[in-house]
Amino acid sequence: LACAALASHGADAPLRWVVPYPAGGAADQIARIVAHDVGQGTGQAIVIENKAGAAGMIAAETVLRAAADGNTFFVGSNAPLVINSAIYAKMSYDPAKDFVPVVGLGKAPLLLVTRKDLGATDVKALIAKAQQAQKEGKPLSMGSASSGNITHLAGEYASDKMGFKVTHAPFAGSAPAITSMMGGNVDLMYDALPSSMQQAIGGRIVPLAILDNQRFPQLPNVPTLAELGFAGNEASAWFGLVAKTGTPAAAIDRMNQAVNQSLAKPEVQDKLRRIGAQPIPGSATEWGKFITAERERWIPVAKRLEIKAE
Repeated sequence: LACAALASHGADAPLRWVVPYPAGGAADQIARIVAHDVGQGTGQAIVIENKAGAAGMIAAETVLRAAADGNTFFVGSNAPLVINSAIYAKMSYDPAKDFVPVVGLGKAPLLLVTRKDLGATDVKALIAKAQQAQKEGKPLSMGSASSGNITHLAGEYASDKMGFKVTHAPFAGSAPAITSMMGGNVDLMYDALPSSMQQAIGGRIVPLAILDNQRFPQLPNVPTLAELGFAGNEASAWFGLVAKTGTPAAAIDRMNQAVNQSLAKPEVQDKLRRIGAQPIPGSATEWGKFITAERERWIPVAKRLEIKAE
């Protein structure tokens, strides 16, 4: 039913999903897996547009400049929908008022990784190295997918809980940050699994811990931070569709149904798992509640740690 309904919605004009990060990162991979399946199931082409920069705000503004006609959706994530509100003195939009929830796509737990030649093979060794580096006035560098990204905020938070400070090095997405780490320019990163897992499995970076309440199947030997005595640091990069406020409810319902049908398929679930993600199905209301809960958790953390946009 949803398939027919979505296809009837101007099947000649492709829908746009605007992704706030570059190709190759977690947001891009998750969006492409789901969009491809939704497109095949509905006969409605979905074009992925990568609009990186300004912690996701360039992509958000792109969507808000488009008509609220149900043809353009924002692949929203932690930074543009939650964290930026706490770290930017001024924003050109209000994420809570200017967007309405459509449907969750997927979430990816964060993985604590270090460069190979840092010489830390477990979290205990990393803490010792980081504390020593701090004493010498040269804190270890921590890469992130952008200033204010969950890889930045959760990284500052977890490092603080483990008893050391880092020098933040923001990049325009996870992929360039991991590349820089493999080149020896960044010491550590709390990265979303899709952009770091294959590099970790391939031995190009060192995985030390996962910021989730359970180990990840593809990395069975990597402990959770909670197992190592640092509970309460669970963090995921999450992604889902929101639309410009004023978008017709019928268009939101159609997209919600089409995405949920896609996320229910074992082959789509398997593709997400293989890259290090898990689906977040549910109603638009449930997705909205999830985003609200993330605001209530992370905005106070950003303020307490006095994290400001760089």
